[in-house]
This record gives sequence, structure tokens and C-alpha cells, in this order.
Amino acid sequence: VFFSFLYLLVSSFIFSGSFSFQVVSSSRASSLSHQLHAQLTGVSALNDTSLVDVKGTDLGLIFAHQGHHFFVFGDTFGFGSGFASNWRSNTMAYSVDSDPSDGILLRGWITDPLSHNASELISSLKVDYLEMTCIPTTAFSYDDKMFIYYMSVKHWYETGGLWDCNNASIAVSIDNGKTFTKMANISWPGDGNFVQFGWAQPGSLLSSNEYLYLLATPAGRFKACYLCRVPFTAILNQFSYEYFSGLDPSGAPQWSSSFTAAHSIFPAPVGELSVMWNAYLQKWTVFYTDNVMLSINIRLADHLWGPWSKPYKIVDASEYPSLYGSFVHPDFVENNGERVYFIMSIFSVYNSFVMSVNLSSLKNITPTSSTGFSSLSILLFTGSGFSVAVLFFSRKSQRHRQP
Repeated sequence: VFFSFLYLLVSSFIFSGSFSFQVVSSSRASSLSHQLHAQLTGVSALNDTSLVDVKGTDLGLIFAHQGHHFFVFGDTFGFGSGFASNWRSNTMAYSVDSDPSDGILLRGWITDPLSHNASELISSLKVDYLEMTCIPTTAFSYDDKMFIYYMSVKHWYETGGLWDCNNASIAVSIDNGKTFTKMANISWPGDGNFVQFGWAQPGSLLSSNEYLYLLATPAGRFKACYLCRVPFTAILNQFSYEYFSGLDPSGAPQWSSSFTAAHSIFPAPVGELSVMWNAYLQKWTVFYTDNVMLSINIRLADHLWGPWSKPYKIVDASEYPSLYGSFVHPDFVENNGERVYFIMSIFSVYNSFVMSVNLSSLKNITPTSSTGFSSLSILLFTGSGFSVAVLFFSRKSQRHRQP
């Protein structure tokens, strides 16, 4: 299956110029005890989503705001034929349900005042190769405002996990989600390493003198993970962002004002990440999609800049084909994080589900550098209508850039 996937990946696309990336397999990832609790969206969900014309959607980023938990979804479609009816690039629901063990009841949605259907938060042109859609990647509340980091997708490729982006930016709401304004002064390039963000949720109240830390990946699901930070008071000043650029001789993290100087904190493939401090483990945890092994994984670290543990597999496509996404929040845990609930998407039914994982087997894990993984580098050269793929396989002990 793995080599069939690689063949499909290489043969399905022709890139202009050259394209290269490295994949580090999570084939050694351990399986953790997990459970599906309920469907969150769609016809078969606990909530009657037909009332707001939501037949299919995905993602489900979670953040708390003024006593509610909000769930931010991606491309959303209504009760028509396929992926066409009442297309909204993103939608948002809210809940006061604090017990996800029997599913999560959504109290309501942000809706259009005329149609009363779930409304689009962040607009998009919906024109292929120009701007296909705008997809939320992380969201949080600060100073009574809602912040959504999003990516402007230029084109989806037919092979899952590959897409091109125009840029990444931030949209802000000052009216509890009724309207969002795009920050035109903020833009990370779509071909850079900071396109899909995941904010590091600390699990405690924030103060204005603290930094907002964000893990990030490039467009798609086949690249490595990076780290940046910004003072909470300067979230909307892009010049205030600092990017992790390695360790100094004493082992302390170094920060650069240039995103091009950033060092990866753990290797590819990483997609749809979600980050939080786990009080039970006393570790940072990152949940993410591995689009090579087709699994949802977790890694652990004492510090956001690493070293990060090897990946531990939570669930894979043998159980839930076409799975992706694993969004967490510190409020949706049991025993301080021994069990963590997360929102997972399944593309074949195009909806989101409430899952959980038991992390007790990771209680005494000491994160160390990722070593001994199988690695793959792919370099595609194109010209005059044809492409040549050069595959390099290696198995070696390697230490990735990390603190």
C-alpha cells in the first residue's frame, strides 16, 4: 500500500520547476486505546444539522469563548447533490455540553439572519487556481475577540494531502462570531513553512505579558513541523512574530525575525495539527495526521521546541478509511488528560466525529530525538510536458533540528 501510494503521488502530478520534500515514516508508531463516541455533524449526528443546512462538513477546531465552546468547521455543504449545494468555505457551531463521553450536543450555529442557515465566516472566491476556498487551521479567544488563522487554498489536487495555497492570514471577530474581518496587513506566503497553524493551548488562563506559541506546517500534509511565537498584545502585528531557528550553545532556543530562518522541530509528514499541554502527562502533546501511514498520531515534548518523542499511533485507516484531523481542547479531557477527546473527520462520509484516546501508557515516556526512522526524499523535475521522479530511500539514524 505504501509503495502504491508513492507511485500514485509521483505519477499523478506535473509540477513546474522542481519540487522536493522529505517524508519520515511513522511505521514504528504504537497503537493506543481509543474510542468513537458519536458523530458530531451530518444527518446521523446527535444534532439535527438539517435545520441549518449542514449535510456535510469537516474539521472542528475547538476554542472557548464567553462560557461556550465553539467548533470551527471547514468546507460545508447543504442538503443537495454532492459537494455543490450551498457551499460555504467555513462554518461555526457552539455548545455548552461539558461531557463529550456521550457525544457533544451543539446548541446552535452562527447563522445567516435571512436564511437561518449556517453562515460562512471567512469568504472565498471559490474559483479553482485563483482561490478555491479559505480553510481555518486554528482558533482561539483573547481579549473578548475571536481569532481564526486560515489558509487561502488555490487548488486541491486529486491525490489526498496535496494542495497549493496563496497565503495564510488571520480573521478577527469583535461581535462573538457574527462577522469576521480578514487582516489584510497579515500574510504568510503560500509556499512557505507557516501556512497551517496550531496554537499551543496552555490549559490555563492567559495574561497579556505572555507569548502565543504556534506550531505550523506548509500547505498539504507531507512536510515537517515548525514553531513561532508572538506576544499576545501583538498578534495582529506580523513584524512581531519570531521563528524558532535552533539552539544556542547552552541549549536555549533561538528566535529569528525571519520565517525563512526557521528550523523544523520534528519531521514530516505532518497534517492538521492540534497542540495542548497535558497536565496528566506533564508534557506538551501534538495530535496530527500522518498522510503516508494514513493514521492519527501523537508526539510528546517537555518544550515546544523539542526534543519531540517518536510518533505514537492513535488510530489508522484500517479502522476508519479516509480519516484526518484530530482537534483537541484542554476542557475536553478526563483525569487531567489521561483520556483526551478529539474531533476527527472521515472524508468518505464527509463529517466530523467525537473520538477519545487513553494516554496512560505514555505516562512515563521521556521524549528524545526521533531516530532510526525510514526516510524518503522525492525530487520531481519537470520540463516540456513530462516529469521525472527520482526516489531516494535510506534507513539511517538521524537527528533532526530541534532544541
